[in-house]
Amino acid sequence: EAMASSGSLVFGLNGTVVTIPASQVDPAVTLLDYLRNTVGLTGTKYGCGEGGCGACAVALSRWDGASNKEVFRSINSCLAPLVSVHGWAITTVEGLRMGKQKSGDGADEANVKEAADGNFHPIQKRIAQMNGLQCGYCTPGMVMTMYAALKKNPTATMQEMEAQFDGNICRCTGYRPILDTAKSFATDSDVKDMVCMRNHTKGCYDQKKWDIDFPDQLKNFTPGPLKFSRHGTTWVKPAGTLEAVYDALKQYPSSLPVVGRTSVGIYKPQPKKHASELKGIVSEQKAKEETEKKADDSANLIYLDISDVPALTEVKEAKVNGKSGVLFGAACTIETVMQTLKSMNQKSTSFTPLVDHMAKVANHHVRGAGSVAGNLVLAKTKGFLSDLATIFLGAGCVVRMGSKAGSKDETMESFLSSDVMPSGSIVTGVFLPFLGEKSRFMSYRTAIRPVNSHAIINAAFSATVEIDAKTGAATSLSDVVVAFGGLMNHHQKGAHAIRVETVEKALTGPLTNDSFAKARAALKLVVDKEVSTGGGLRLEARMALPDVFLVRYLMSISDKNLDASLSSAASGLDVVRKTVTKSTHHFEFPDDHAPVSLPISKPTGKLLASGSAKFGADVRIVAGTLFAAIIPARRAAATIKKIHLDLALKAPGVKGVLTKEDVGVKSYSCLGEPYPYPKELGYAGTPVVIGEGDVVPFEGMGVGLILATSRRQAEAASRLVSIEYENLTKPIVDVKSAVKAGRIPPGKGMPLPIEMEKKQGDAMAIISTASDNDLVVAKGEVSIGDQKHFYMEPCFAYAIPDEEQGLKLILSAQWPNGQNQVLSSVLGVGYNMVNIVTKRLGGAFGGKCLMPAMYGSLVGLASKKYGVPVRLFLDRNTDMRQVAGRAQMFGNYEVAAEKSGKIRALKFDNMLTCGSAVAFGWFCNMTVTNALSSAYFLPDMVATSKLCFSDQPPQNVCRGPGDIQAAVYMESIIDHVAYATGVPAHEVRRMNMIEQDEKAIEAAKLTELDGYTAKKMWDEMEVKWDFKARKEEVDAFNAKNALRKKGICMVPMRYSVNIWKRSALVNLYPDGSVLVTHGAIDMGQGINIKVAQVVAHALGQLTGEPLDIDDIKFAATQSHVTPAATFTGGSTGSEGACEASRRACEILVQRMQPILKDLERKANESKMKEKEDNAATAADPIAPITFKQIAAAADGANMHMSATGHWADAGEDKATYNCWGVACSEVELDALTGEVVILRSDLAYDAAKSLNPAIDIGQAEGCFAMGIGMMLQEEVLLDSTSGELISNGTWEYKPTLAINIPRVLNIELLKNNKAGRVLSSKASGEPPLCMTTSVLFAVKAAITAARADAGNTDFFIVSTPLTVTKRLALLEPVRKHPKLTKPLAA
Repeated sequence: EAMASSGSLVFGLNGTVVTIPASQVDPAVTLLDYLRNTVGLTGTKYGCGEGGCGACAVALSRWDGASNKEVFRSINSCLAPLVSVHGWAITTVEGLRMGKQKSGDGADEANVKEAADGNFHPIQKRIAQMNGLQCGYCTPGMVMTMYAALKKNPTATMQEMEAQFDGNICRCTGYRPILDTAKSFATDSDVKDMVCMRNHTKGCYDQKKWDIDFPDQLKNFTPGPLKFSRHGTTWVKPAGTLEAVYDALKQYPSSLPVVGRTSVGIYKPQPKKHASELKGIVSEQKAKEETEKKADDSANLIYLDISDVPALTEVKEAKVNGKSGVLFGAACTIETVMQTLKSMNQKSTSFTPLVDHMAKVANHHVRGAGSVAGNLVLAKTKGFLSDLATIFLGAGCVVRMGSKAGSKDETMESFLSSDVMPSGSIVTGVFLPFLGEKSRFMSYRTAIRPVNSHAIINAAFSATVEIDAKTGAATSLSDVVVAFGGLMNHHQKGAHAIRVETVEKALTGPLTNDSFAKARAALKLVVDKEVSTGGGLRLEARMALPDVFLVRYLMSISDKNLDASLSSAASGLDVVRKTVTKSTHHFEFPDDHAPVSLPISKPTGKLLASGSAKFGADVRIVAGTLFAAIIPARRAAATIKKIHLDLALKAPGVKGVLTKEDVGVKSYSCLGEPYPYPKELGYAGTPVVIGEGDVVPFEGMGVGLILATSRRQAEAASRLVSIEYENLTKPIVDVKSAVKAGRIPPGKGMPLPIEMEKKQGDAMAIISTASDNDLVVAKGEVSIGDQKHFYMEPCFAYAIPDEEQGLKLILSAQWPNGQNQVLSSVLGVGYNMVNIVTKRLGGAFGGKCLMPAMYGSLVGLASKKYGVPVRLFLDRNTDMRQVAGRAQMFGNYEVAAEKSGKIRALKFDNMLTCGSAVAFGWFCNMTVTNALSSAYFLPDMVATSKLCFSDQPPQNVCRGPGDIQAAVYMESIIDHVAYATGVPAHEVRRMNMIEQDEKAIEAAKLTELDGYTAKKMWDEMEVKWDFKARKEEVDAFNAKNALRKKGICMVPMRYSVNIWKRSALVNLYPDGSVLVTHGAIDMGQGINIKVAQVVAHALGQLTGEPLDIDDIKFAATQSHVTPAATFTGGSTGSEGACEASRRACEILVQRMQPILKDLERKANESKMKEKEDNAATAADPIAPITFKQIAAAADGANMHMSATGHWADAGEDKATYNCWGVACSEVELDALTGEVVILRSDLAYDAAKSLNPAIDIGQAEGCFAMGIGMMLQEEVLLDSTSGELISNGTWEYKPTLAINIPRVLNIELLKNNKAGRVLSSKASGEPPLCMTTSVLFAVKAAITAARADAGNTDFFIVSTPLTVTKRLALLEPVRKHPKLTKPLAA
């Protein structure tokens, strides 16, 4: 029966209709808040709160009466207000697991079998089985993206399935197994499962059998007028007519019309600011206005929901201003516009280019929710850098405005010319005209990342082109439109896309080399004015790209009469990958320790894929819990004069505050601070909070903690705190400025190595006499930038008071024992009174080693003060501000080499910033010097590294700390030697690699000889990967193409690791099941499945049969259980936990040996008795004694059923070894735009005897993907005036996406069975990171070729990340290429 509309909020949730009375509806609550905090569906994750990572993706559906079927989309639940889903059905990851089985539908034999498997959905089972998850935090979002895609198109192809992942970030897997899982459901699937070594049945699963039916009550649902208001936020949904909308606009003149409200991912509530905070950033008058302005949270926000007005969702052909075209209602989503244009592409030459461009805008989740008109209004009123505004301007779009007085059509240019919407008016339609056959429309954009990234510059061009009938060449242009977006500094009112009339005029008429040159000159004048005077980010790229786009457009319409070497550049690169990725994996290991070394998927995989596995923020909330939010200081290197808390303490739901008065001067460091260096250099320790009179060590440092009855209320209240500053100084936010300012601590007498030197031979003597010995000397400086961890799960801490002043702390931490010691000290209790509990982490990469101690201290102190549980879950922006990433460094080198390319001596000096305190800076200092030589033999070398202080967060470790920087340094040096000697870099690399020679190994201070495999791998892989032939093909390609270049590079890798101390407790139960508690943290690296395999093998030694993996479970890591563990990192946590667990199992096996013998004795006696009695079973063999029987008998014999094992990392337990590898990458470069695609990467890695090849390959893939981000795009931006981290979220910080990975990725694990390690295994979590230097130097090779083609053969050094902006700067000679001055054939 149809449900009539009412004043209640009505929607479907996993097949059930939910009705919430108006009095209980809070319009500020997001769908994600509701799912997680109200109904407890925690499978949907909070990742970024910006619509940029996809962790919160859910499926949304509605009944389409016209087609009589359910229509689907996926959305970001973190952006969608709960009230916006009125009349829709929501499906979450939990709903997939429930499916139809919940109600018992179709309970046939097949379904009963499926139910026995935990009732997991086919997508959930498949992604778990195919190892498409590691930490599993992003996995529910990945699952829902696949689900929504298959619901929209059950017959999707592999390419269509891959394209869905433009809005989902995974930091662990490297995407390959996720894409393989998605492609396995495609109709043309050819994917092979690495785990089970077979192809799955291609095509979609049986949706009728598995998926929830759309609720009947919502099929004829008609959304009616609604109004919800609470705490200053109001949501108005008028009746479904334009008149009702205009009436609502009149009643609520300050209301904001919305459809998807996706803009809140960019334009967030802003904190209240004091004028002193803005000094030097804005004018005094502007600062005064900001100070007097209320924070957004206290303003009256009124949203006007126009999403269900038929007149605003209609799509129809129409005539506007005498032109035919298609008219879209303002509430049409961007996805709807794309689908319509795609279906009508024969009617206009502009429609296909428009669709192609729009496919790069935002992501599937945003495009399916955000409206076309909303995007344009943001461009008009907020200076939003809109791609749609630019391309619609170029395509002749008309915007229809509506009000009570009637409709008015405006050109896009007129619409954008004012930054204010007329009172009482809204956009009601967007019209795109049909462009005729002679029209050539093209649009362009270059971004930090090809998709799910705002453009740096975008452009659109349109012209009527006359074609020579004989030659097919373009002869003249008319009706020229030239539009650019991004020239003005965006996010400022008044900034918008513009037409460039001077260029249009220059191009109108005959198309010649002269008109080409005049148009470029006219554009340069405009760019110089708009960009150079407007300021903003990425100035160099914004200055270069407009000319690049103009050149590309003119080449595209002149393709028939271009110089042959330019023709390939007319279209640019396929950066969105319209081909399907391919991959191969090869490994072969003996199974003599089965199930060790078998490719087994994680037993918890299905729990993670279904959202059933619990992360810290998913645990059930204890009654009386207060929610915390950190109050950040927003001006680094300034002294706090006054903290104004009054407004915050009066805010709704606020119950208290924690400040420095409650904390005192206490440090949260686990590293033995304070240090005895001068105070002016930096903080002697790492304070828990700071207060009035303190200097702010870094932007984002906490001055206190707000406590409220919900997370949202706490965060809102924290924004009401304003801080008054004095003694403002320019913050130091980079390592070179720190060195220049002399902020270098003394290196002697420090408790940790803050100054390192590694010396062997006499490098300086060789370098100083180089000219006498006919040696070539090269000098250079290499800069290596930051990289953020961007683990998917932000930091979390939950303090629950226990008796006797004890505390249970659920903490997202890599080092629970270190945090235990800090928190005990801060609280003034013994270590045994604080129990740190960590079940699993949603990624970490070193970022959760240090700062969790601060978060634990804050909630612990707040809990102690108020006597209640206190919970802190950081938002993404706060997390990124406070948690330092990869150490920023620069190194100077001087190298002497023979003319053959053989390196004779190297002098290297490195500087790195450790932020505002030493923290983990010393560790990076140590590793970068130790790792510098990489896989090369450098008998005469001296390397130093020193720390310096800056106004940034205390230095953390980040995946491969020091080692990856050392690899970049060393490959830069090799590259320079190659240039200086004229010997190809590939040959220089091979001739300088360590020989399998004992003297060389000893001189290089390596730790093993038998395990050395790098040069052997190099020679084998050079042939297997066909390197020489491919290099010739690259050279041939480059010779034929002036503006598109390829590069190929092969590099070796050495990575030294140490297995740190680790403990384990193994409990045996009478039913034969096993529970393991070890001192390492499961954070996605597959530690528990490896331990399970080792335990299954070790306990199986008793009977000769390994235990069933499913009988082995894992408890959370607890400092109360394993008090002696160090932090999990360095890639060896798995090995240490495996060995500690194996040793515990050995003890249990020894104890059970007498039990087994007794059972065997009894079995023999029983058999003898049968024979004596002539029983019918007397001739039957004695049944083997099972492990379960032994366990039951052991318990009956009162055996001690627990055992502990320990790896001491000392004496005989000391294990340090080297990992070896070789990688080759091939890339293609667009030498005009600086864009790059990785065509192919091959990795060969010495895994020794892998504990689990599927896990190790996954680690290598994920590591490699993270390294690609470091090398090419993950740029950390800081404001030089305030110290603010600009790239504090997904808008400016761009981790690697599925689109970025190599189009062909081949990985081979080589076996090396040298004994002496844990079951002959080696680490895999970090070493492959260093192999991404192959990508960096392949790109450099391509840039070198492009510059040489333009006549510039000067040597240059690349820094990381080598972003598109930096690549454009290096490609400046190309833009002056002689062929571009006269590109048209005579």
